[in-house]
Amino acid sequence: MLVSKLMIKTAITIAMDSPLLEAWKMMMDSNIMGIPVTGGNDGIAGMITREDIISAGPDCVNPSFTVGQAMEKNVAVITENTPLVEAWMLPGRVFPVVNDEGRLTGILDKNAVSPELFNMASYMQQQLEAILDSAHNGIIAIDKTGKVTIFNSAAEKITRRSKSWALGKHLSQVIIPQDLLDVLKEGKTQRHVKFSVHYSTGSHIYLTNRNPIIENGETVGAVAVFQDISEIEFISEELNSVKHLNKELEGIIESSYDGIVITDRSGNITKSNGAFKKTFGMDTDSSGVKDAFSPGIIETVLQQGEAVTQVEKTPSGNHILVTANPVRNDHNEIFRVVVNVRDLTELNHLRQELEQSKKLSEQYQKELSQLRQKHFKQTGLVFSSPKMQELLKTALRLSQVDSTVLLLGESGVGKEVIATTIHSQSHRKEGPFIAVNCGAIPADLLESELFGYEKGAFTGANREGKSGMFELANGGTLFLDEIGDLPKDFQVKLLRAIQEREIMRVGGNKPRPINVRIIAATNHDLENLVREGKFREDLYFRLNVVPLDIPPLRERKEDIIPLIYSFKNKFSKAYEINKDIAPEVYDILLQYQWPGNVRELENVIERLMVTTNGDTIGVNDIPPHLINYTPDNHPEIKVQGIIPLKEAVNTVERQLISNALKQFGSTYKAARVLQVDQSTIVRKANKLNIYHKDT
Repeated sequence: MLVSKLMIKTAITIAMDSPLLEAWKMMMDSNIMGIPVTGGNDGIAGMITREDIISAGPDCVNPSFTVGQAMEKNVAVITENTPLVEAWMLPGRVFPVVNDEGRLTGILDKNAVSPELFNMASYMQQQLEAILDSAHNGIIAIDKTGKVTIFNSAAEKITRRSKSWALGKHLSQVIIPQDLLDVLKEGKTQRHVKFSVHYSTGSHIYLTNRNPIIENGETVGAVAVFQDISEIEFISEELNSVKHLNKELEGIIESSYDGIVITDRSGNITKSNGAFKKTFGMDTDSSGVKDAFSPGIIETVLQQGEAVTQVEKTPSGNHILVTANPVRNDHNEIFRVVVNVRDLTELNHLRQELEQSKKLSEQYQKELSQLRQKHFKQTGLVFSSPKMQELLKTALRLSQVDSTVLLLGESGVGKEVIATTIHSQSHRKEGPFIAVNCGAIPADLLESELFGYEKGAFTGANREGKSGMFELANGGTLFLDEIGDLPKDFQVKLLRAIQEREIMRVGGNKPRPINVRIIAATNHDLENLVREGKFREDLYFRLNVVPLDIPPLRERKEDIIPLIYSFKNKFSKAYEINKDIAPEVYDILLQYQWPGNVRELENVIERLMVTTNGDTIGVNDIPPHLINYTPDNHPEIKVQGIIPLKEAVNTVERQLISNALKQFGSTYKAARVLQVDQSTIVRKANKLNIYHKDT
């Protein structure tokens, strides 16, 4: 495009000695950005623009300040036939335009040139892309940093990458062959290079030419043109692949434990494996399978057009499972039948052995459970619930290692009994088991009690010194009960003793090595104490290697009756008292929540055994606070907010019915406790989407 297409046609000029303010007025009136300035010989001496006037500042309003003082000198004069690209490269903003005779015909403003050049460049870019996209060959170009700048449609199809994704990415992210980067680095052309790319659908072979892009003697990029030449070679590879596949198929068929036979529509064998020949004593040259199977199996497959399975008996007396499958051609016609033969004799024998093994395993598991129960009863453990069975299985596994154990649970659940069990089953069982109640020792005596002290360590100290609990437990187990009650300033000392496996006596100056296993216990929420800053986080993590959460007695009610019998026998022997317990008492004791857990249950049984006058403990002998926990007592319902009445009723009914079903196990018992008909419970449970056994 030429300057004549975009220039502003005007013949306006101004003399050098004209006031600058006059030039501004002329520009405003003509709506142009600049005016050519003429000299003494009427030639163009320069150019005055709006920017020049603004740059003059306050002087521009001075009548004596002339155009010649502010104009741009040595301005380039262009002709109407000058290409716009050349005009754009010239210095300056506004240029005078002359015709072939040298006469002024207008001015050219660069602000009008830039949009037109951009449009031209965009058009040329579109043309280039259209040309590249119409090419059958793939074309990829990169800049000097290795980023993709050109990626045509053929390249999209070949690489399975979209142009929008590939452009701007480094070549290594787009395609696997990286040789184009070598061309960029070395600046050398690579011609007629053959390479292959493996896809999920197969391999493709390509021929490529790679060339560097050179500007002003410098390599600024590289371009690769490539085409798919794999058709012939791919066909050859396919043939080799089919041959290899046939060999593999033959190997698979031959290695099968089952007999495999392939027949035509007439039942003639086309292929068979060794297992088939072994089963029937036939070879590949046999006339057909009619001598081996029932005559109609092939005909049945042809008639039904689907797999047929039947059990038959061989002449030798073995039972076999025969499955015949049709194979169809491209016209959906059955042209082969694949017969699979499995000898069931050995499988039946294995099934019988498996059933015997299962029976033996169940017997061993039952005997093992009985032995475990007997063993735990000998150690004072009484349990029946699945939760405690799993817990004690874990405890037995932990007894075989020296990992630190943290026993969690409410007061009275039997944490020390579990700790004793772990110790008695461990390799440390011959060593001491020292139990320490951390909450029962005054804070100022903790260090001396646990670590011991040297002679003369403090006033009143033993003259010979004293061994602490850690030393007394050396070679055995130290049980730290109520660990959550330790003062925080002592926790760091305990942490060091556990971590470094050494202690320092009070008043001592030499650490003493210790070899103890630590079992800690607490009824506090240690995580909450850590958040509140009352328990050290590092000590918590050191103790919480293997946590064991002992469930409260109210969550394992299966253990209540066995525990009652155990405590009754215990106190019968201790006090030579023999009493029976009425069935109604068991019901009440089962309903009680036992906030004191096993310890509270033991105390209640002892109390009933020694205070009941008769030979039978009845309901009247039970302390009143136990009866208050029976279901006949209704807990107070508190409302803390405002919700729709219907929603509140549904919420209360859902909680009451869910709790009753969970506690008593059936809609009949739940209805009796809630004092409604069973049908009411079933109807409301279905309405409120509460699962129950009668669903």
